[in-house]
Amino acid sequence: MQELQQIEQHVYHRDIKKADILIARLFKSQLSAEDLSKLYLFRARTRLLSGRPEDAIDDVSAAEKTIPLDQTTQPTSLEIQGDAYFARFELASVGFVDRIDTVRAESTYEKLLNQFPNYKNIGWIYFQKGRIKLTEMKIDEAEELFERALVSPSYLRYLPAYCYERLGFIAYYERRDWSRSLDFLDRALNTYPHDEDNHWLVQVQILRSRVYKMLGKPDLAIKASEAALKIASGPQLEKRSLSEAILNIIELLSDLNGHEREILNYLDQFTQHTKKPLGVDVTWSRLYEIRGNTHLAIGKYDEAIADYKNALQFNPDHPWELFIYQQIARCYYQNREYTETINVINRLLQNSAQEKQTIKDFRVFDMLGSALFALKRYQEAVIAYQSALSIVPPNTDLSHKIQSYYDLARELI
Repeated sequence: MQELQQIEQHVYHRDIKKADILIARLFKSQLSAEDLSKLYLFRARTRLLSGRPEDAIDDVSAAEKTIPLDQTTQPTSLEIQGDAYFARFELASVGFVDRIDTVRAESTYEKLLNQFPNYKNIGWIYFQKGRIKLTEMKIDEAEELFERALVSPSYLRYLPAYCYERLGFIAYYERRDWSRSLDFLDRALNTYPHDEDNHWLVQVQILRSRVYKMLGKPDLAIKASEAALKIASGPQLEKRSLSEAILNIIELLSDLNGHEREILNYLDQFTQHTKKPLGVDVTWSRLYEIRGNTHLAIGKYDEAIADYKNALQFNPDHPWELFIYQQIARCYYQNREYTETINVINRLLQNSAQEKQTIKDFRVFDMLGSALFALKRYQEAVIAYQSALSIVPPNTDLSHKIQSYYDLARELI
């Protein structure tokens, strides 16, 4: 049937809307049991591609009930079913992930491999199995499966690029082999078909930027980050990809000097394209921390204080809470708000005592002593300077400076 061939082409090119229109039209017509079964499988594929694995599983069941599947349709049915189980696992809400779906997916893939070893898309099956192994942190097995997928038959033109990207991911995060990772990622870029949806390349460019950063090549890292952002900002805008690309370049630039204006611009872009969460969110906490650091660097201390407070609000259990309070104190000190400086540092010291942590940064006590000194509270300043002197590197300009203020405070008591 010509319409089924057209649907197959639309699905192959991942043109879901056109495929769904034809599928809906055909379901209203009189079809043979064989064609109806194929139509269910096509709809299962489009539903899977549009993030509806439950509906895809239902359509596979409907196809199997319509007519016994033959040697052509059965392996396709198993592939879609395995993909749907794995997709359901990946789309599950955090905290509700059930490993039973990966077990079902892997079992289904194994059944396909055992019964149809010459299946035309067997490379994809190895690739999916490799992805499952990654979720189980079975890195060696995952790597072997991705390599096997590269040399196995598949009608998916983008599969080699997908395999190279995953191998690059493993080389970066698991092997810590930056050069090998970059080689794989470059191969992913070179093998990805130019007429495919290029949004997939956003993640490749983001990872390349991180590799270049680790290789000590910030200019190339920025270039890769900008490439990711350009793709994500294209005509087929995807907010999630755009947010990830913006977040990546913000993180990259925040570790470099002299990019404050760009960072603030990208932060504004992120907030424009990303919905502000109502509760705890570590990503937004990190962004406010970066914004605070940027405002502090350019001398906008009031803005920095507000940013740091927002960072703590979005993440009350911030792992660097004491450092955030230290930054807030610095801002108050630079604003000559000495009483607020003292209050924040005292809170910092109280929190560190409660958490049984020792403050090892002499600058905290130096700043406390200086704020107390400015308010002419010399006795308390002496105690603060004593704490600073006990941990400051000896015989340095800083130790001499603290010692001189310590001596002066003693004289003024």
